[in-house]
Amino acid sequence: MSSGAAAAKAVEENTAIKSQRVVLFLGSESNQKRLFYPDGLIFEKGKSYTLVIENPSNEIHEFDAPGLAATSKSSQVKVLDGYGGTALPVATVVGKPDEMIVNSGGSVEWTFIPAKAGTYEMICDVLDKSGKTHTELGMKGMIVVK
Repeated sequence: MSSGAAAAKAVEENTAIKSQRVVLFLGSESNQKRLFYPDGLIFEKGKSYTLVIENPSNEIHEFDAPGLAATSKSSQVKVLDGYGGTALPVATVVGKPDEMIVNSGGSVEWTFIPAKAGTYEMICDVLDKSGKTHTELGMKGMIVVK
């Protein structure tokens, strides 16, 4: 079985795989900074991850990493009613997440297996009052898959 086929099979049997949890913050709780924290993430091809995307800021933000989503085996995306240890799922999306818009105080958990090594951009294309996107205002980062 090829490594890609093995990764796809592993996603289908997600209950048998322990995913590594990685937390990414969109913005900051104490101010309106438009940033990803951390602004760089490293994943290993073929391993299972649950990326917890939390928005503690008072603005809507977007997590968009189109290259990573397109080349990963996604098992599910959970939409949560808040963030932190007490957040509960309110919806589950099955499939590849092209863009995830996260409201202020909300979070999303994306479980996936990166299938292709490379460098992928993280962006937030939410429009600011100025007419520029948060990405244009500096909210961007990089994801490396080894």
